[in-house]
Order: sequence, then structure tokens, then C-alpha cells
Amino acid sequence: MSETDGSGTVYGTRRSGPPRDPVLLVAAAVGLAGVLAGVLFATGLLGGGDDPPPTPVAGSPTSAAPSPSESFTPQTVESPEPTSTPTPSPTPAEPDPNTGPKVLRGVGSGLCLGLDGDGERAVAKLAGCTGGPEQQWVVNPFGPDTVTLTNGAHNQCLDVEGRSGDDGARLQQFGCHGEDNQQWRLQPTGDGTVLVVAVHSGKCAQVRDGGGEAGTDVVQAPCDGNPAQRWAPQ
Repeated sequence: MSETDGSGTVYGTRRSGPPRDPVLLVAAAVGLAGVLAGVLFATGLLGGGDDPPPTPVAGSPTSAAPSPSESFTPQTVESPEPTSTPTPSPTPAEPDPNTGPKVLRGVGSGLCLGLDGDGERAVAKLAGCTGGPEQQWVVNPFGPDTVTLTNGAHNQCLDVEGRSGDDGARLQQFGCHGEDNQQWRLQPTGDGTVLVVAVHSGKCAQVRDGGGEAGTDVVQAPCDGNPAQRWAPQ
């Protein structure tokens, strides 16, 4: 719109400008700031929080996410199985040298314990050593330290006649019954010979009167270990 002054000069139309009121200016500035803040907040430039992670560039290696630390489980070390030591086998007991068939050789005479016959009650006598069955006496364990003496030829036992306890009672063979006048102790003397001790009387088998001739009777007598009482089992 044209305006004229008082002299009639025509001026061009005045352009409208921004409001010059300071209050309006402040209000406009605040409004503009609010709009800018909203835009910035919407684009993620303001605020901090839950932004989505940036998209990795194609072709670039991605780092593997660290896995949670695995709990450490200690490994149990097994002890080696103990080596078992084999149990040694027991040593077999050595056979008793005074068991089984034995020939009894008299130390004083050098002759052997034999018989004057083959029947029951045949008398024990000295005889020249032949080693035959009639001179073999089978030593059979009977008790803890006692034996019986069974003739190898006749299967009868050495016996004190009549179960006598007298000195000089004869020895004989008799059917085996196991009574104490048929039980004997073979008592070592320390030189490899033995005393043949009758269990019932405690007396020893001895050549009568210490004789040394074949055919001499064998009787019981008090034990003193003289050569006529010592016998070498063979």
C-alpha cells in the first residue's frame, strides 16, 4: 500500500517485518528451542539410554561376545590301585623222619629188632639186619607225641607182655588194640638215635643184660640211655 507525506511525495509500500515486541521475541525463541529439542530427542541426539547398537559394517569381522566364565570344577586324581603282594604259599611241612616203615638197629650190638616167629606173641629179639618186612616197624602217630609200631610182615603191634610194669618184662608182637602198653615215645638222644619208651610204664626197650648176640630178648628196663637202649631208625 502506497503512502504520501504532506508534500505529496509518494512512498512505496512498507514491508511487514518481524514483531518488534521483546516479549513476543522471547516467546518465539522458546518455542523454537522446544521444537529443536523435540527433533533432537527423536533422532537420538539427546538422551542416553536404550539406543539400538550400530549395525556392523558388512565384511568387517565381528568380535565374538565373551562367553560367561565357566565355573572351574577341580578334577579328582584317582589314586593308583595298590598292587597286591601275592601271599606266599606255606612251606610244606617236612615229613617226620620217624614215621613210616623203620628198621631199628641197636647201637650197642649193631643188630636189628626182629621176632622169633610170625604168630601172635612172637617174642622180640635181636637179629642180623636184613631190612626185610619182618624187621620193619611201621611208625604210626597215635597221640601228640606217641606212636604205635606195627610189624611190616605180620601187621601186629609191638607190645609189653601182659601190660606189665616190671623190669625185664618181654616185648612181643600182639594184635593191635591201641592200649597204652602198645604206645611208645621215640625220644631223641641228640645223636640221631632214639630211646623207645613204653607209655604205660615209662621204661625203655633194651637188649636183656646189654647183650650183643643175635637171639637175645628185648625187654623193658629203667631208662638211662646206655647203648643197649639206643636205637637208630633206618
